[in-house]
Amino acid sequence: MVSGRCYSRRLQKVLLEADDYVLVLATLFTFALCAIAIIFPRIARAGTRLSTAVEHAHDENKPMQASFVSWMALYGASVALSKCAILLLYIRVFTTNNRAFTVAACVIGFLVGATGVATTVGSIFQCTPVARNWSDAVQGHCINKLDFARYTAIPNVVTGFVMLLLPMPMIWRLSVTIEQKIALTATFLHGIMSVVLDDIDVRWMG
Repeated sequence: MVSGRCYSRRLQKVLLEADDYVLVLATLFTFALCAIAIIFPRIARAGTRLSTAVEHAHDENKPMQASFVSWMALYGASVALSKCAILLLYIRVFTTNNRAFTVAACVIGFLVGATGVATTVGSIFQCTPVARNWSDAVQGHCINKLDFARYTAIPNVVTGFVMLLLPMPMIWRLSVTIEQKIALTATFLHGIMSVVLDDIDVRWMG
């Protein structure tokens, strides 16, 4: 989908915008995330529940533990970049003098970026020293990994829900028919499913 979008812009001789570049970068991180997610159950010999994977991640299995740390770090970056791409698209598409909309998008972008950095950095340095992430034989200490995964997911749910509501006032101010407004609203609100799934995932991890 991303490659098709970039190719269509090239055919139309339209320059790529900031949101396009960020989206491509987010896609690369997502590919890496999916690759680790596919091989992780084989390495961990665990079920799909994150809580189960965390329990197995304490075993003396360096590849498994390193995979889990990598997954968490890539997850934070992937989600943050994807949301930033959407926010940049909002700002570009809804070109307006509405300062409140632009400020709101920038504030949400800051929160998304901060959450992404916190998740990525926290995943890498959740143990002191870092080597204790994949070897319990190393002297040191770690934070509660399951709690870390749970509480970093909460801001993603909140910002995702706000991002879905953000363009609604702009859509209903467009000079189009009521049917088109409803169709556009349905298209944007279709993303609520991902927010609901995130919320279920947060509860499921508990």
